[in-house]
Amino acid sequence: MLFRSTLVLLGLALAAPQAQPPASVPAGHVVRNLVVYPGRPELHVAVLPTATYLGGDRFILKELSDCEMHIFVEADVHRNVRRFYWVHFESYLANRPTDHMTYGDIDRRSNGWGMTIWVRAEPTRSSRPPQPGSDTEHFRNIILRAGYRMPAEMMSARLVRLLDDPTNTGYGRRELMMIYGEDLAAANVTYNDVTVNGEPNARWSALEKPLLSRALKAFQVTSRW
Repeated sequence: MLFRSTLVLLGLALAAPQAQPPASVPAGHVVRNLVVYPGRPELHVAVLPTATYLGGDRFILKELSDCEMHIFVEADVHRNVRRFYWVHFESYLANRPTDHMTYGDIDRRSNGWGMTIWVRAEPTRSSRPPQPGSDTEHFRNIILRAGYRMPAEMMSARLVRLLDDPTNTGYGRRELMMIYGEDLAAANVTYNDVTVNGEPNARWSALEKPLLSRALKAFQVTSRW
């Protein structure tokens, strides 16, 4: 199962608009391989130019948070996805004042684009049905509506920057997340080869570091004031 969704600059929160638009209306827009998300600073998230944009979605996740995702893929001539790029913005709703993300508990602290990010990588199975109403379900629906198919097994890397965590504690309420995924078959292994009872094993360790390196190269993050 893909990661629970939830990257960019200097720990500054995005400026709130004067009037909050309906959650179904994406705040960001896409120009070729670039997602532009408004705020102060304005965030620019670019994926590799070889990727194709499939669409975006904005929704309230489980009455907890305002989520927006934009999905890009690389695929073969039969529209079988070989790599995907998931750009995701999320913030807890004002009526959930005590809720916060806890990446400091579960992910590894790292550095990307000169800033602190929280990273995690693991093998996944696309064949498992997503939880109804989850961000993973929204992600897969974008893939399906565009006429593409996910491979049954993938390996994925999650990169997260908390936008309201200036001291880089790993806790916050606003985030930019990126997930990069690849067809696991391209590494000539199966999910069962790299897991034991569903947990990554020693064989996975040889794949994890190169995957995280490719994930960092798959995205570029900048800001505009």
